[in-house]
Amino acid sequence: MDVVIDGESNFHFDGEPHDVLAAVGAINDFLAAKGRMLVGIRADGRDIAPDQLVEDFGDKPLSEVGRLEATTATVESLVTQSLADLEKVLPNLPEACHRLAALFHGETPDQGYEPFLQLVDIWGQIKERQLQVARAASIDLDDIEIEGRTLTQIHEELNTFLKEAAQALEVRDCVLLGDLLEYELAPRAEQEAAIAAVLRTQAKT
Repeated sequence: MDVVIDGESNFHFDGEPHDVLAAVGAINDFLAAKGRMLVGIRADGRDIAPDQLVEDFGDKPLSEVGRLEATTATVESLVTQSLADLEKVLPNLPEACHRLAALFHGETPDQGYEPFLQLVDIWGQIKERQLQVARAASIDLDDIEIEGRTLTQIHEELNTFLKEAAQALEVRDCVLLGDLLEYELAPRAEQEAAIAAVLRTQAKT
């Protein structure tokens, strides 16, 4: 199997990987030692999404892939870009919660359903970016505390309230949904900026 990393064909395995997934793991280890991360992978000209690696490559023998192409970036650049993207979105998050709460408490609550789903999707992307930064910079979320709670606990609490809000949305309980947005989700939205600041500080060290 030919391995091409950032257009260069000078990578050689230290030993023989037992399957394609192990080969990707070896490439990851090689990149980590150089302060780089895998951002894209192609197998015989076909792009493989990160969440499909195990499904596509699990137990697949090396003989079934002729060419593996990897695209990489420095850990520093990935962390910097992810944090910059977060900091653009975060100032709008608390205000979005307050506006939606007012809408669900008002006379036209039905108009809030679609924006609420969009809010949940955006927030999910924010949390995913935070996890990407933590993984890239080798940050343990259990080691960082904000107001006496670890980042892991903060994430778990947010998920609990988002699920409760989703259940309220399902049964069209607009009053409960508005209360959750105003009193539970908005304060947590304000906390996201502090989380991003802590991640930036940790990443630098």
